[in-house]
Parts: sequence; C-alpha cells; structure tokens
Amino acid sequence: MPMAAELKKRQAPLLREACVDSTNSLMKKLALEGAAEGTVLLARRQTGGRGRMERRFSSPEGGVYLSMLLRPRCTPEESLSLTPCAAVAAARAVERLCGLRCGVKWPNDLLFEGKKLCGILCESVFAGMEQYLVLGLGLNVNTSAEAFPPELRETAASLRDFAERELSVDEAAALLIEELDGMYSRWQEDRGAFLEEYRALCVNLGRSVSLIRNGAASPALAVDIDENYALVAEYPDGTREHISYGEVSLR
Repeated sequence: MPMAAELKKRQAPLLREACVDSTNSLMKKLALEGAAEGTVLLARRQTGGRGRMERRFSSPEGGVYLSMLLRPRCTPEESLSLTPCAAVAAARAVERLCGLRCGVKWPNDLLFEGKKLCGILCESVFAGMEQYLVLGLGLNVNTSAEAFPPELRETAASLRDFAERELSVDEAAALLIEELDGMYSRWQEDRGAFLEEYRALCVNLGRSVSLIRNGAASPALAVDIDENYALVAEYPDGTREHISYGEVSLR
C-alpha cells in the first residue's frame, strides 16, 4: 500500500495491514505495548469494525480504515471535542480528494445527499496513570453497494457513487492522515479552531432531532453547537440542553 511522498516525512510510525479485526482494538493493544504518539495503523479491510454505541461498522474492501494513537494533555471532558474536529479534517480530505463537500451529522458521521460515507470512533486507553486516545476512522471510497450488508444499502454509500469515477484508496488514506495530523497539532493549541467550520458542516442545525436515551426518544430542535462542540437542543417546552455525547437521530 504505497503512501504519498509527503507521509514519508512523518516521524511517527505508519503501520499497514491487509486485514485486521479492528484497527482501534489493535491500536489499543499497541498503545499498552508502548507505541509512540502519532502512530497510525492502516488496514484495507476489517472483520470486526466498530462504531459508536458498539454498533458494527461494515468494513469491506474498497475503504480506508485507520486508527491514530494520540496522547493529548487535556481532561477527558476536553478530549470529547477531538471527534467533531476529526470530522472536519475528514471532510477537508474528501473535498481535496474528489471535490465533494460533505456534511456532518453530529457528532461524527460524514454524509453526502443523506448517505453515510464515513464514521469516526475515539476511544480511551489507560496505561497506569497515563491516558491515550485511539482515533479511528472508516471512509467508504470505492466500496460497492453489494458489499454493504442489506440493512445498510439504503443509508450508506461510497465516494465513488457521487464522484462517478474510481478513486485512489491510497491517496484518500494519505490525505486523511495529513489532515488529521494538521488538525491535532492545531487542536492542541486552540480547542475552538474548528468550531465555526464544524457549525457550517453540521446537518443537524435547524432541524428536528430525536434524543435517544434508554430506548426512549425525546423530540427536540437542534439550535446550535456550543464552544465545547456539544449539540444544543431545544425541547418543545422551550428548555435547552447541551449534549456532549449520546445518540441523536435526524427526524
């Protein structure tokens, strides 16, 4: 899997595998074994890919599946903003790759014309007193519709479907890593650096949503993204809540 020349300048290791169970799971193991910050693990396919809420993430051939090991100097609460900032980085990479300007479904899914193209999962790893973060990302590049499970074929798509041409998976991976590296460096200096761009990309804003907790759905209106990248939801009675994590579906 040759990478773009600019990635050769990275000081952190770039590991490549044809197939793994989950890049996040393997990266968490590598973190405990002392892997360096910034290490990236790339795979062409996953057999046990995971998304938020422990959902299975379909990972057939034709996509980019990667995990990046990070060790930010921040509180666990501050680290929550990494996921939406990674979504901005992924959207930038997609636009550079094929010219498509994706939207983001809060907090982490890239959409185009209502179809999911990319998912992001950030997980914590504790090694003694140290906290590591594993930032995982899966992007459908050339994935064929037939490769998705039947239940996902109406909601998921690949970039090729909209670009109407075969795209380079290697180039997509290189651009994603470059944008994620730049995002992380900037984020460490300024947590709010990507806030306005995230607000502009967020497809939830101004729309009715359902907040799902313990199997029950509460209707609300998504009115803003606050300074911590939390979704501000307004309920029918006029009260508002700032939601930092959880499941929010578009209505």
